Amino acid sequence: MKYLTEKEEKHLLKTVSEVKGKKAERDWMILFLGFNTGLRCSELVGLNVADVRGRDKLYVRPETAKRSKTRMIPLSKKLVSAIRNFIKLKLTWREGIQDDAPLFISKRGNRLSKRQFEEAFECWCLRAGLTRYNAGEKKALYTVHSMRHSFAKRLLQRGYSIQHVQKLLGHSSLASTGIYTEVDDEELQEAVNAL
Repeated sequence: MKYLTEKEEKHLLKTVSEVKGKKAERDWMILFLGFNTGLRCSELVGLNVADVRGRDKLYVRPETAKRSKTRMIPLSKKLVSAIRNFIKLKLTWREGIQDDAPLFISKRGNRLSKRQFEEAFECWCLRAGLTRYNAGEKKALYTVHSMRHSFAKRLLQRGYSIQHVQKLLGHSSLASTGIYTEVDDEELQEAVNAL
C-alpha cells in the first residue's frame, strides 16, 4: 500500500495551486479535503454542501459511506477556512450552494464522478513528477486511495492510537485498519538511528 510522504503531499498540493482556473481550484479542494480527512474517493465525490457548510465537523452520510453508516469527522481550522473559501468560489462560478447541491461538480455541471476524480488525481501526480514506469509507460506513482493511506499513516506517525485511526476511517474492525500500520524501510532506519 502506497502513501505520500509529507513532502510529496505538499508538492502535489503546490503543483495544483499554481494552476489557475475552476478545475484546479476544485481539484485542490478535493485533494486537501482527502489528505486531511481520510475519506474514500466515493465519500469525497458524494459530499453535498450541507455536509461541510459552517461546521467544524464533516458528516459522511449513509448513502455515500461504505457500510451505510453515518460517521462524523472533526475538521481542522485550516480545513474549515478552505471549505468556506471554496463555497464562496462556487457562488462566483454560479454553482449551486443549496444544502443538497454536490460539493464537487464536473465541467458539465453534474456531480463529479469517482472515475473523473481518479483521472484528475492521476494527471496531477504526473504533472507533479510523482511517477513510475510500467512496461516503458509513465504512470502515476499513487492512486486516489493513497490520500486515505497518507492520512492514516500521518496520524500513526504522530503517535495517535490505531483506535483513533479506525474511528476516523470508519472501519468496523481493527484488522482493516492494521494495513495502515505496515512499517517501511525508512521508518525502520529511523527506529535504529534513535537508539
